[in-house]
Amino acid sequence: MSFIKNLIYKFLNKKISIIYNKRFSQHQNTPKGVFWNSKLSQDLRLNIILDKMIDNSKSDTFTMADIGCGYGRCFEIIKERNLQDKIKYSGFDINKNFISFCKNNIKLKQANFYVDISPSQQFDYVVMSGTYNLSPTNNLKLWESYITKNLKSNWKNVDKAMIFNCLVDKKRKIKNKLYYTEISWIKKLCEENLNKPVFSKHNLLEEDVTVFIEKN
Repeated sequence: MSFIKNLIYKFLNKKISIIYNKRFSQHQNTPKGVFWNSKLSQDLRLNIILDKMIDNSKSDTFTMADIGCGYGRCFEIIKERNLQDKIKYSGFDINKNFISFCKNNIKLKQANFYVDISPSQQFDYVVMSGTYNLSPTNNLKLWESYITKNLKSNWKNVDKAMIFNCLVDKKRKIKNKLYYTEISWIKKLCEENLNKPVFSKHNLLEEDVTVFIEKN
């Protein structure tokens, strides 16, 4: 990666943190605090990802890296479903305030949290729920370059599969700070840089698609 591009990506990370800090200070550890429309949509997306891991895993326990973990809602759901002994969870976020909140939340004490954009060790599953939906830039090409770079970086640390979701439309765009992709674009990105993806949709999430990419 070029020096200039690296600086640009760091600048994007800083802008993302600033946007989320402002939002989190207003709405705290609620769906609105991380830009989700509702608890239903936030939890449904996370449960879809958890179900896909459970269906795919053939072992009694597996490790999971949650990239862009926010205030730790995914691990709260894991505990609500009594899956904390099966799923060895680690949360990652570039926002120091989120990670500090998670580390100081007694409800999340069984999980590990790190300030980072991607893991530095291997995990069975690496997942991202809504991580790339909010764009701090209106430059579509730049944001898609950022997404590609991060997906490739996280793929290196996947043992079994990567799972992520994104907003989709007929045409790729950034509207009201939200990035919408096309399934054909994501398909090409995955096949060229990762592996063949499997797409799934839920009837309650009309603008969403979940992408499952198994590692051979």
